[in-house]
Amino acid sequence: MSAVEVEAIDKARPTVPVKAGFIAAFTIAQIGAYVSFMPLIQVLLPLKAEAIDPGHKAVVLSQVAIWGAIVASVANLLAGAISDRTTSRFGRRRPWMIAGALGTVASYLMIMRAHSAATLMLGVVCFQLAFNLLFSALLAVLPDRVPDVQKGRVAAFLSLGHPIGAMAGAVLVGGLLFTEGSRYLAIGLVLLIAIAPFALSLNDAPLPISERPTLKWRAFLADLWVNPVKYPDFALAWISRFMVLVAITLTQCYMLYYLQDALHYTRLFPGRRAEEGLALLTTVATCANVTCGMLGGMLSDRLRRRKLFAAGAALTLAAAMITFSLVPAWPIVVLGFLIFGCGAGCYYAVDIALVSQVLPSQKNAGKDLGVINLANTLPQALAPVLALYFLGPTHVNYHALYLVAAGLATAGGLAILPIRGVR
Repeated sequence: MSAVEVEAIDKARPTVPVKAGFIAAFTIAQIGAYVSFMPLIQVLLPLKAEAIDPGHKAVVLSQVAIWGAIVASVANLLAGAISDRTTSRFGRRRPWMIAGALGTVASYLMIMRAHSAATLMLGVVCFQLAFNLLFSALLAVLPDRVPDVQKGRVAAFLSLGHPIGAMAGAVLVGGLLFTEGSRYLAIGLVLLIAIAPFALSLNDAPLPISERPTLKWRAFLADLWVNPVKYPDFALAWISRFMVLVAITLTQCYMLYYLQDALHYTRLFPGRRAEEGLALLTTVATCANVTCGMLGGMLSDRLRRRKLFAAGAALTLAAAMITFSLVPAWPIVVLGFLIFGCGAGCYYAVDIALVSQVLPSQKNAGKDLGVINLANTLPQALAPVLALYFLGPTHVNYHALYLVAAGLATAGGLAILPIRGVR
């Protein structure tokens, strides 16, 4: 990178510290986004796949997840590039947050009314298009507004979105609400109530038309390739994130079936549903997740070290997945989820701060985060493929599935260590 490019990037970086009110609203919006997403993936889609084809529920779920993830990957890239170039008087990010939130709620109706694998797939595709419009714009606010010295702290608060969203969703759809309509209505309302205040109050300066980069499709597609030789830190961060998130996706997406078919939860606790067990496990993980996420993010700021925390968190996740592979007694599964929560909390808090510091271009942060977000969306396509293979013909070989997840988490943690631009 030339001295001129470095200077231009440095000038584009935010330097004004963000205030507590901004961090609070940003955190609530992030939590709302995850409430709209996590219970759908963990509970509602598995239940819908089971209702459509009980004998081949894992196959239906995997097929739907694969196509949804492919659409999500493309949608997130396009959404990031489009928001980078939006010259609306309402700002670059705000219009897409609002449109994405409304579209996400509309897609719930399609999913709820699906009565075949094909219509379920269509609903999930529409959900992924709308949700990624929202989420790519929301994620781009971090490099837009938060200076480097605060990124770890803000990322620690944003990392609350995943565990609290997962817990709230699991409790709502697994414990408190029993009808399908009430479940979808609940997560839709939470999303709108969480996103609206942040989107409407965001200081999202309009992009002058004179400064809008031209969008030439051939150049855009070529620009998606980030040269790993020129930007090795970015490449390593991408590889690490991809492998860790494949492991996390395998753990979360099939946990309801794990409780049903491997642990036989309803036999262990007669009269209880597997969704209730998942809600309990998610709550346990959330307590550890929140604590470790806050500590990890803030300590990584104070010590100015990201790699140690992120790599250690990935190895902690691997330890939890090894525990699940053993299909142990219920108390050990609860302990495993406690360990899983510790690892996930620290990883999500620190890794996003690390990633935001190795972006090739500050001015094209939305596009570059879209490339990074492929490490979020592509695992949703690869994980179901791995699941179909390693679960075996009977679709219940969870020992092999979670050993594979543990190996991926370990490899992802080790991939962080060679990064040089961040300590």
